[in-house]
Amino acid sequence: MSYALETKKRKFTRVLESLSKPLTPGDGGAKPAKDPLMAARERLADATHAPSIKRIRAGDGIVDNLTTKTTVSRILRTTSSSASLRPNFVPWDRDRFLERLETFRPVTRWISQPAPINEVEWAKRGWSCTDYMRVACVGGCGASIVVKLPDEVDDFEDLDSEKVQERKDVRQKVVEEYRKLLTDGHKDTCLWRTKSCDATIHRLPLTNPDTAINGLRERYLKISKMRDQLPSIETIELPEQVSIEEIISLLPPDFPETSKGDYTQQTNSSEKEINYRSFVFAFFGWDVVKDGSSGLLECRACFRRLGLWLYKPKEEGKEPVYDKLPVHTEHMDYCPWINGTAQSATGTAADRPEGLLSGWQILAQGIRTKHRRRVKATALPPREATPVDSDTLSLESTATDEATQRAKDKEWWSKLRRVREALHVKGPKKSISGEK
Repeated sequence: MSYALETKKRKFTRVLESLSKPLTPGDGGAKPAKDPLMAARERLADATHAPSIKRIRAGDGIVDNLTTKTTVSRILRTTSSSASLRPNFVPWDRDRFLERLETFRPVTRWISQPAPINEVEWAKRGWSCTDYMRVACVGGCGASIVVKLPDEVDDFEDLDSEKVQERKDVRQKVVEEYRKLLTDGHKDTCLWRTKSCDATIHRLPLTNPDTAINGLRERYLKISKMRDQLPSIETIELPEQVSIEEIISLLPPDFPETSKGDYTQQTNSSEKEINYRSFVFAFFGWDVVKDGSSGLLECRACFRRLGLWLYKPKEEGKEPVYDKLPVHTEHMDYCPWINGTAQSATGTAADRPEGLLSGWQILAQGIRTKHRRRVKATALPPREATPVDSDTLSLESTATDEATQRAKDKEWWSKLRRVREALHVKGPKKSISGEK
């Protein structure tokens, strides 16, 4: 028998003896074997002092695997808890509202619904889109609702009028039930059940002309960097009541230049000329996508995206997929850039839509207002006053003040005299006979 085989047998026999005979304190000073559970607890305690995944060994047996899994789960739990520290019930926060509204953007998740239960109404009540046609109160009560409406009546053209009307009534009733679930779908303890975002939460910050023009400048500068990917002027369609040439002529002289923000690099003479196509998209609220995808524009208010390659001829000389691009109607119907009711936040269904200004109309109004102020300021030159004129004016103003003060004092003494006369009561005259 070989030496190696005898050695293995001796080791195997020693292991069997250690398992069959318990160790005593006097067994040659041998240390008792640790309980695997206690060893795992000790390793876990050491790992809590340095919870780094890189320092954990994953190949030392069952105990190491248990320690690794526990430590990793603890790190992930800490990360998720820190990410959920933000409060969920903030109906006044516009940024959080837009975050919820953006979850409805992917077409693989959400299909446009009627106005009473569209994505804006769900987002105002604290709902986010988490799966296909499923909304949930993320970070709140955890309630979840699946939105599914009956098919449109237009899909059944072969039906008679009675069945068509019946389907319309059924669809309207289902819409009304979902409208109630906007509030009642939350749990009883959820704060979104008692209050939602107000009507002004979707309004664009365009009231201040300076703020509106600065936002226009930022969008224009970003879009102008991808001007080669924009469709041609003939492809772009505009509303009839706007003239882009007029709007461009009313812009401030320093509009193309960069004065604030991330764009601090000086522009040359060629960049100072406003690019018509870039300005059109920026004027109607379009911006580059956040992730920097090439050939894409998006609206930061309704999160509608534009694939610019669909409106440009292909390299093989083929016609584009779409020959016209109406930049104003490509927004969602509820977008404040084109919806006066959403932008005004005070309009009701009874108000006429033409009486409410949309976002791009308010932006045009702000540009005209800023232009009038600039023209008025330059039309009145400042008056140059000489030292003699200033002295004369000061003497005249001093004399006028003294005369006014004397008139006031005279009037005050006159009133005081009349009051004294009114309060003075004369006593009865004494008779001569009485004195005798």
